Amino acid sequence: MVFLFVLLLITVIILLFLSIKIRIQIVNFRFTSQNTKHINNDYKLLIKFYILSRIPIMKIVINKEKIEKFKSNEYIENKIKNINLKFIQNRNRFDKRVFKAIKKLNLQIKNINLNIDFGTENASLTAIIVPIISTVIAIIIKKKMKKYENQKYIINPIYINQNLINIALSGIFEIKMIHIINIIYILNKKEGVKEYERTSNRRSYDYGYE
Repeated sequence: MVFLFVLLLITVIILLFLSIKIRIQIVNFRFTSQNTKHINNDYKLLIKFYILSRIPIMKIVINKEKIEKFKSNEYIENKIKNINLKFIQNRNRFDKRVFKAIKKLNLQIKNINLNIDFGTENASLTAIIVPIISTVIAIIIKKKMKKYENQKYIINPIYINQNLINIALSGIFEIKMIHIINIIYILNKKEGVKEYERTSNRRSYDYGYE
């Protein structure tokens, strides 16, 4: 009886964990390629966790000060360096997995306010690239957003014979925990041995005639 109760409790906890919805709110984020400091100081990132998609359980606030404090931690800095080294060593394999993970990413856009200024040294190139960027963003928003009245995005071509990009972004995005677990699984999944490929511990004469 106790075993069944524990099993039921574990099952409920797992189901509740998988039902968690994460809401990410980006407030006043601006990027510019023209200044030495590319990102503004007063941006804010709010991460809220909900059980059963409705009940709030936790809230995390991230801003520039907290990120700087996080980066100044010596232990964390060493960990990041080790991750960077592993990333360089396994980059080809990692790139493939990231592409698969992005395809599986089920991120929903609840609200978005996006403004992009884009320009290159070549006016003709700018005139070609801007409509492409606009079309790609429109496709993504149409696929990931249900209420179109909550969207606002403008891509402005800048013709000043200079390479530049300015981005201003505010928005609300949601993703479920089960989709995050699926992405983690894809990124960490070991690639199987291809058909007819000899494994490292198989002797070269295993397929020979005796």
